[in-house]
Amino acid sequence: MKVSMSTSLSSTGEIRLLRNKCPPRLSTCTKATILEMLDPAAAKKSEAKKELLDLISDTSRGFRATRLSRGAIEEAQVAVENFSGTELQYNLLEGKWKLLFTTASDVLPILGAETRLTPLIGPSPLQVGNIYQTFSSVEKGVVQNIIELSAPFLLQEYKGVTVTVQARYEVRSPHRISLVFDEARVGSLRISEGLEALIAPAMLPRGSLQHRLLLGIKEFQLRFPFNSARQLVMRASGDVDPIRGGGDYQLTYLDEDMLIGRATTLGGSFIFIRESAGI
Repeated sequence: MKVSMSTSLSSTGEIRLLRNKCPPRLSTCTKATILEMLDPAAAKKSEAKKELLDLISDTSRGFRATRLSRGAIEEAQVAVENFSGTELQYNLLEGKWKLLFTTASDVLPILGAETRLTPLIGPSPLQVGNIYQTFSSVEKGVVQNIIELSAPFLLQEYKGVTVTVQARYEVRSPHRISLVFDEARVGSLRISEGLEALIAPAMLPRGSLQHRLLLGIKEFQLRFPFNSARQLVMRASGDVDPIRGGGDYQLTYLDEDMLIGRATTLGGSFIFIRESAGI
């Protein structure tokens, strides 16, 4: 895209060259757009990321991806990864990342559990909500995998309970970190309005028993050694018995709003968008 130029005559008679920041056809021109016009490499990277996001948008985070679409997504993913520098900017890793797509064999069964458990009549007894990965600073070296689940009528929709798997991570190379999983927690229980009304009807005064019960539900939390929790989730989703968690994680692309990783132990790729990016 060309940036148009024009001239003007100053009060001293000097001819000055003016740069029109926005092409005539554009009604608005953001700072990012201007930078992309002046930096073709940035424009190509932005277009590659957009193409990747478009391809994964209708795959139910990878569970409904076909063999053909997986091939196209892999090509688009590699195109984005090619823009990664020789060294990762690990200072950008800290934050909360939302999973948009994966090919990991230990995650796809969880994503598909809602479909497999759906009866012929009525809703599925399990809802799989958002999945996140949160990283602390490199100095602290803590990473959490967060899965939001729910049960219709009993818990709030898609985020009634949270399963959190915590691990320690350490930078091993410019694009590789090692992971050691510690424990899993089940907590952040949010019951549905219907269940809360059943426990403590709004039209009746709430006694100390109802208050203690609601408080106990709110503060409910279970902790498991990671191996036990992983086996529990994987068996419930119908997958094989897992190996102990850990291993290397290749971070193949990282910028302000996108994270791409490839697991080397169990295999599979992960595409995340930063939660604050609003996608």
